[in-house]
Amino acid sequence: MPVRVIPVKYGGRLGYDLAVTGEGATVQDYLDALCAAMEKEPFYRAKNAGGRCEGCPLCCAERAPLTYIDVLRLMGYTGFSGGLLRFLDQSAFVVASGRVVDIVLRRGEDDFCIFLNRKNCLCAVYPARPLVCRTYICSPLSRRAAKLKELVVNAGEDELVRRWLEEGCREGRRPVPHAGVRPRPRLSDWEPNAFTGRSCYREVLLKEICPPAFWRELRL
Repeated sequence: MPVRVIPVKYGGRLGYDLAVTGEGATVQDYLDALCAAMEKEPFYRAKNAGGRCEGCPLCCAERAPLTYIDVLRLMGYTGFSGGLLRFLDQSAFVVASGRVVDIVLRRGEDDFCIFLNRKNCLCAVYPARPLVCRTYICSPLSRRAAKLKELVVNAGEDELVRRWLEEGCREGRRPVPHAGVRPRPRLSDWEPNAFTGRSCYREVLLKEICPPAFWRELRL
């Protein structure tokens, strides 16, 4: 596999490191490798020690930033046809403080994700769950594994913010955040990146997301 997940013990508890073995490794390769390792390895679960992820809703109360591709996948899976801005109004929470914007999954009054089935504690959109949910595991991880996840999520969310602002301009109105302090977001602050023009994670190259020095650190 172009991405390799390496089980490592931290303080006697099994976590993981990772490395990239191919120049053409994509975000989908990263997701596939991590998913396979989660199913195979007995990683320590800090929130549910000794238990299984299935039926444990604790991570569903965590902040879950969205990427542009996440939104495309969620709209397709749920059959939503009202467009990007309306989907974000209903299913996300947009916070803008000054020129900084954060777009996360909306949570209910109980502070859990709106897509969590409260009866069985399972995700109602599991096949299309966002990237941050697919990469979340409450296990110890290396600095570079944490850094890669941060870079991928941030780049994907930046593209979503750019599209949120772009769609607002196209419709002739400034998109309004749900909360914030003196919001002044500007489209010119959000430049195209590795996610721009891509509609699935298999099209997004990890190399285009990572700074050169960090990319060399990831390579085996």
